Amino acid sequence: MSLLRAYAAFNFPLTLDEAYYWTWSLHPSFGYTDHPPMVAWLITLGALFGHSYGAVRLPFIIAEAFAALAAGMAAKILVGSSRAGAYAAIVFALIPQTKLEFAECIPDGAYITSWALALWAAAALGRRTSPQATIALGAALAACVYSRTFGWALVFGIAAWAIVTRRDLLRPVAAACAIAVVAYIPFLMWNASVGWETFAFEFVHRQSMAFGLGMLLNVVTLRTLLFGLLIVALTWFVALRRTPALPLVAWTALPLPVILFALSFATQTETYWILGPAASLAIGCGAVLGRTTAWCRSVALTILGIATAAATAPAIFLALPESAQAAAFHAAPSLRRQFASGMYAYRPLADDLRADAARGVTIYTDRYETSSELLWYGIPSYIVVQRGQLAQWMRWYRPAAVPQHAELVLPATNTGAAFDIPPYLYAAYAHVGTARRLDYRYAGEPEGTFYVTQLDDALPASRRVLPGM
Repeated sequence: MSLLRAYAAFNFPLTLDEAYYWTWSLHPSFGYTDHPPMVAWLITLGALFGHSYGAVRLPFIIAEAFAALAAGMAAKILVGSSRAGAYAAIVFALIPQTKLEFAECIPDGAYITSWALALWAAAALGRRTSPQATIALGAALAACVYSRTFGWALVFGIAAWAIVTRRDLLRPVAAACAIAVVAYIPFLMWNASVGWETFAFEFVHRQSMAFGLGMLLNVVTLRTLLFGLLIVALTWFVALRRTPALPLVAWTALPLPVILFALSFATQTETYWILGPAASLAIGCGAVLGRTTAWCRSVALTILGIATAAATAPAIFLALPESAQAAAFHAAPSLRRQFASGMYAYRPLADDLRADAARGVTIYTDRYETSSELLWYGIPSYIVVQRGQLAQWMRWYRPAAVPQHAELVLPATNTGAAFDIPPYLYAAYAHVGTARRLDYRYAGEPEGTFYVTQLDDALPASRRVLPGM
């Protein structure tokens, strides 16, 4: 799986989210608006190997490989069987999540890796207490909460495991949790200095709450709910009902899906939030597969393999050379609808804007992802729309003066139409031109459409009316 991920990682352009997180790595910090900083730190490490797709993703490829080994080692210790460890590592490697198949440089890779490492450390601590195991568990828990805020569910689960079933481990587990809490203090201090920006964004701007069954009409939320229920059911079967019971697996796999079950009735939930519990479940599945019949193992791994192949296929296909994709689209035109990405449009867009930028025209965009993609290809730009992350963006990129000549770059809507020009641009510039359309193709098929509007002669009120200026 690591080899497949490496192929996709080194050949497919950065996705919109990846480019956005890459911009974080240009501004090292203990905190960012959207998430804790672990993703930016890993990207910074990868960038030491060069400015390429594969370089910035390399730490995530390695991390996900280590995560599978960590899950296997945890299962081996908990069950006392190398066979169980081997199957746990296989199940972990076959988690059907497309974001993992690209080894995307997003928070999920660090989140699931630190979760698996914490389980390994907790299992080792349960076998024999030692200062080394305690410190390892504390460091893994700290890495987990620095990867995603949901990492605190793991801290809670391991603490509950010690309190309920392993009271002999209360002191070392408490010490490990204390390490995580102390390590979290710089992140809290950073947040305090910017008005608790991360928590306000995560719990107010991004996840507004409105209880009602109507939330389940959202496909992503419904899918998260169903996957969460599946994790709960399988955890009951593999960790609690069967002998030997695996309370560490149960306490780390169950709490977060239960919380997300409740949240699903109030806000949109995402499937990748439960990747941590899925890592715990992989350990329980490894224990069961290690004891079951060869026929049952074959059926279970075949089903999981088919699901993983379906998640991996888009990553591998999108990383193929343009000629190979073109041949596939020619042979089966319906493939285009299934494998459209739009990511191959940003390099030619940047090339078309390069000449304008070179003669002093400033590039405006309406979203951080577009601005990040352009910056990856060497075109700086500014955000001129009010969004939750605007304060962070202004700290990094705020012009000394409003430019006299600018171009607003907007992606086409889902219907291919142009976005309406924001009214405040007419209050900011004396001359607002007619949008010109830029169409890009890849492998012989439409890849992306953008509209570019010329803005000239900034008015006195421009600084006041333009967001981000």
